Parts: sequence; structure tokens; C-alpha cells
Amino acid sequence: MKRSIILFALLFTAVVCSATPISMVFVGFHAPQWQTGYPYFATVNGGSPLAVMCDDYVHGGFPGQAWEANFTNLGSQNFSQVRFNQLATPWLPYNEAGWLLLQTQVTPPSQWPDINFAVWFIFDHNVILTPAQQHWVDLARQESGEGFPGVDFHQVGVYTPVNQYDPNPNGPQEFLALLSVPEPGTMVLLAGGFLGLLTRKKLR
Repeated sequence: MKRSIILFALLFTAVVCSATPISMVFVGFHAPQWQTGYPYFATVNGGSPLAVMCDDYVHGGFPGQAWEANFTNLGSQNFSQVRFNQLATPWLPYNEAGWLLLQTQVTPPSQWPDINFAVWFIFDHNVILTPAQQHWVDLARQESGEGFPGVDFHQVGVYTPVNQYDPNPNGPQEFLALLSVPEPGTMVLLAGGFLGLLTRKKLR
């Protein structure tokens, strides 16, 4: 009984911590104009600037802007807190966008603007594309049709403003980011598991 109570408490703590809004600050672009696309830079909970990709063509934002955001690990396929979750099949554009972001790991920076425009188009078909940008859209759709073989979407995070449906075009953007370290909720789970093993030994 005591063991069950401890495990429940650990799981509850992990859920609460992972659901806590994140403090974000938009640092700026890697080039003078936003149209250059990925990477933008933002800080998460006061940490070092993180390379992020904007997926929302309508919202502009400005360097220095600060807001609270909800974090979604794309691998969870839980779209309850993302900005475009009212689409008929929200998993489709987010998975395509996540796949495109992952391609920045294996493509030269010269192609990143085209990849970001492809992401913008996936969520907003009013975005006008060049042939090179359309090529990336086509590749993402092809991968989607094949079920994204071998893709680990747990490597992609989505940072969505708490006011996820904010109509103000100057309001904060939604960002995608590559994840190189466990998010806070994951770290709590790992620590909780380790603590659970220690507790188990003591209870014996």
C-alpha cells in the first residue's frame, strides 16, 4: 500500500511539472529579415537561446517579446494545446512540419529558408511558394503518405502560447524546436523512476 502511494505521488508530480507553462522570450532572427526563416532564436525558462522554427505565418511578434507557453512533445501526438488543433486532422500538418524541421539536421543552411516556407505553407495555403519551397512541401507529403518510416517525432517540441488562439497578428508565435535533452517533465519521470527503485529497496 505504501509503495502504491509513493508511486502515485511521483506520477502526479511528473504530470503537474510537465503541464507547467514555460516562460519564453523571443530573442531575434539569425538574419535581419524574418522572411529568411529558420532559425529564429528564443529562450526557454531563462536558458541559453534555442534555435526555433516559426510555423505560424500570420503572427509576427518582435524581438524582446515575452510570454508563457505550453510545451508539447510531438512524439506524444497530443494536440490539445497546439495552435492549429482545430484543423480536421491536426496530426497531419504537425507531423509534416516536424519531419521538415528534422531535415535541417541533414541539409545545408542554404536550404533552411525554403524548408521554413514549406512549413508556413502547410499551415497556411495563402503563403506563396517558389518551386524550391514547393519541392519541400511535396517531399513532406510523400513521407506522410508512406507513414514517416523511421521518424522519431519525440525529437521535436512544440511551444505554443498559452493563449493558443490569439487573433492578434502581433501576438507571440508558435515555435517548433529540435530537442537534444529531456524536457522538464521527462527529467522528473526519470528522477522519479530512480527514486522509486531506491524506495523499493528500502521497503524490502
